[in-house]
Amino acid sequence: MRNIQRRDRVKIYGDLLSILNAEANSNKIVLTKVQVQINVPFDRLKNYISELNELSLIENEYSLKLTEKGKQFLREYEQVLDFMKRMGLIYGKRKKMLENYPTGL
Repeated sequence: MRNIQRRDRVKIYGDLLSILNAEANSNKIVLTKVQVQINVPFDRLKNYISELNELSLIENEYSLKLTEKGKQFLREYEQVLDFMKRMGLIYGKRKKMLENYPTGL
């Protein structure tokens, strides 16, 4: 059995918004394609899409287009990931995030 890493909600939202943003130029976004890319069961994908809609990060559950708020979330999320990478922090891994720093920080 392979060890699948768990993602928190923020990571899933970021991954999903990133995929939806990349698919924005296509005529139609196919949910099964998104499901495969984000690697979640279809029922959970539908729940995440509903949550993104409730948070006003996408226009509606049918077009799946990002709102300005959704685009801002994605930009800032990517900046946080970049910052963590530059600092040597690992996001989503089971290692201690501050293992590279001396004790007491």
